[in-house]
Amino acid sequence: MRRRWSEERRSNQQQAEWIVAWLRENGPATIRQIVSALNDAGREVKAHIIQRALIKSPFVAKTGETSIDGEIHSLWVFSTD
Repeated sequence: MRRRWSEERRSNQQQAEWIVAWLRENGPATIRQIVSALNDAGREVKAHIIQRALIKSPFVAKTGETSIDGEIHSLWVFSTD
């Protein structure tokens, strides 16, 4: 018997895909920039969805770090490698 995705899980997956697509067009970016883009697009900001997009996606990779306001932030980029 096949399991069906709940509406919430489907929505979370679509949100993660939106983040990956945004990185493809606008990356590299920090999480701070991703959160700003989500807010600008009127989308919900949920930590577990951002984590899914950045860590679990085979198309996103960490490329380095940058210093913003004295804090170190990771840079994430769309990658096909």
